[in-house]
Amino acid sequence: MRSSDVPLQGLFAFDGETFHFVLQETPDFDHVEWFESIGLPSHGPGYDALLRGKVIADIDRDRVVIGFYGAPYLSNRRYRRVVEAFEIDEAKAVEKRLDEAYC
Repeated sequence: MRSSDVPLQGLFAFDGETFHFVLQETPDFDHVEWFESIGLPSHGPGYDALLRGKVIADIDRDRVVIGFYGAPYLSNRRYRRVVEAFEIDEAKAVEKRLDEAYC
């Protein structure tokens, strides 16, 4: 984890083997807006096929939630990519499959 007391947070997506992520101090983008800005499908079957998620700093519980949509779990390889990109302390990481209501 970086030296700051506030963990990195933001959005991520896997388009096949290509990993995309954006860091956010505040929830400026949702996946639809972000995908439109980087040229990924922002609706329909193409959007639904993308494994996507968010990293959320839960300061009150001193943990970092790695939430995701589009898969029952993150593979070890994909989990590692997210942990490295967001510099997550794995001792504080919690994985969670998110419901579509929280997109």
